[in-house]
Amino acid sequence: MPFRSASADRPSGFLPGLGGGRVPWTAVTAMVCAAVAVIPLLLMAVLLFAVGGLSPDAAREAWVWVVFLAPVVQFVAAMLLVTRRGWLPLVLAVLPSALLTWAVYAAARDEGDAVGVGPLLIVFFPLLAAGFAAAPPTRRWLAARPGRARATA
Repeated sequence: MPFRSASADRPSGFLPGLGGGRVPWTAVTAMVCAAVAVIPLLLMAVLLFAVGGLSPDAAREAWVWVVFLAPVVQFVAAMLLVTRRGWLPLVLAVLPSALLTWAVYAAARDEGDAVGVGPLLIVFFPLLAAGFAAAPPTRRWLAARPGRARATA
């Protein structure tokens, strides 16, 4: 029997790691973008908590605690992708960051303040992560995870 190298069975364009399989670059990029996305979300949540909300009132608004859900949702969705549980949570994790970005711009408009493009960082990395997570190579990699039952027709 002739000798076959392991590299002959390896698809091109894939990176080694994570669970014994080959990880596509789109999945690695989605993981990195999802991890980086937690930072601006957490900073915005801390800033909103420190200020007390989106309005200049002296009292802390009760809903400010809900803002901390956005970085938590993003982190959990990133971990679900890393553990090969699914790509859809990372796509859905864009919604809290988009709502937070909308709230910042809506509050600035109501107060008559100019905000600029800075708050768009809140939604930029989650959108990138969602796009790479929904890419076909990432979805194929997740579908081929060990222990997943294959549907037969």
